[in-house]
Amino acid sequence: MNFKTLTHRIEIGDRKYNVLSVTNFDELYEQLLSKGMQHEDVADERIPYWAELWPSAVGLATHLVSNTHLIDGKTVLEIGAGLGLPAVVAASLGAEVTATDYLQDAVDFAEKNAEINGISGIDFRTFDWRAAETYEKFDVLLASDVAYERSQFEHLQQAFIHLVKPGGLILLSEPNRYIAEPFLENLKGAGYGLKKYPYDVQVKDIKSKVSVYEIKN
Repeated sequence: MNFKTLTHRIEIGDRKYNVLSVTNFDELYEQLLSKGMQHEDVADERIPYWAELWPSAVGLATHLVSNTHLIDGKTVLEIGAGLGLPAVVAASLGAEVTATDYLQDAVDFAEKNAEINGISGIDFRTFDWRAAETYEKFDVLLASDVAYERSQFEHLQQAFIHLVKPGGLILLSEPNRYIAEPFLENLKGAGYGLKKYPYDVQVKDIKSKVSVYEIKN
């Protein structure tokens, strides 16, 4: 698959990060659909959302830089890592990081982004959070812009249960989508405590508002 790329230069406080993203999303999506509706990639909706740098990733990265105590010296797992910015930032701040995504292309790009930022030691893996019950547990779970499909809400909530150590922390970022509200309410109903932190972020000259939630059970 041919990728056309763009490098974003992200400044967070006094820190600077480079993020390589893909610019030909429409072409990648058309290639997916060309496989036919019965193909497993299409049936499983393996849409290449990972290819773009999303505001929620920048918002989560900003929260990490502003609150280094949350992750310094901790084991950290990012799910749905996409291009891997939060994982790279967490590793640069002293965390022991595992970065995962459902698709191998995303994992490959996240690894490239660690390399171009001079960050080593991140464990990159493919991972389906729908099978989280057999996975190891971490001190902190990073989840950027994952609550966008109702069909995944139950799987996602189960992943939170299985992937985080007792007394651990979930950091969830999302762009204030209406569709995410039931998921957040379900977490409250399940006994989770949520603290919300608003951020104004900018990606490719477009300003967005992002909320980062610190979630504890």
